[in-house]
Amino acid sequence: MNGDARLRGAVLRAAAGAAKDTPGVAFLRPGFGELLRRTVPGRPSRTGSPAAAAPAAPAVHDGRVAGVRAERGPGPGQWRIRVHLAVRRGHRALDVTRAVRPRVVAAVREALEGAPGVEGGGPPVVTVTVTVTDIT
Repeated sequence: MNGDARLRGAVLRAAAGAAKDTPGVAFLRPGFGELLRRTVPGRPSRTGSPAAAAPAAPAVHDGRVAGVRAERGPGPGQWRIRVHLAVRRGHRALDVTRAVRPRVVAAVREALEGAPGVEGGGPPVVTVTVTVTDIT
C-alpha cells in the first residue's frame, strides 16, 4: 500500500468513525457493490450486516469503507467526502445531517494534520455531503 492509499484510508476511517459516533445515526449505508460482495457464495463478507455490532475502527477493504467515499478535490489540500447513512427513528434527518457534517470535517482535518504526503499552507479544505438513505 503506497502513501496516498494509506492517507485515503486514514481519511475514510476518520470520516466513518465520526459519522457513526454522531447521535441519531443508526448505521452507515453500504453501497451497491458492498451489498453484492456479501451475496457471492464462498466469499467472506466485507462489510458485515448493518444490524451487527460495528467494529471499533471502520475497516478499509480495497480502498473502501461502507457508507463513505472520499476523493481529493481539484486543488491542493482539498477533499470531498460523501457519507450515506441511516437515521434512528425518533431523530430528525435534518438535525442528524447538520450534526454529522462538522464532526466529519473535524475528524478528517485531524487525520490529515501532519500526515505524510499532505501539502502545507493552511488547513485542508474538506467538503462533506451527507445523504440519508433510510430511517430505522
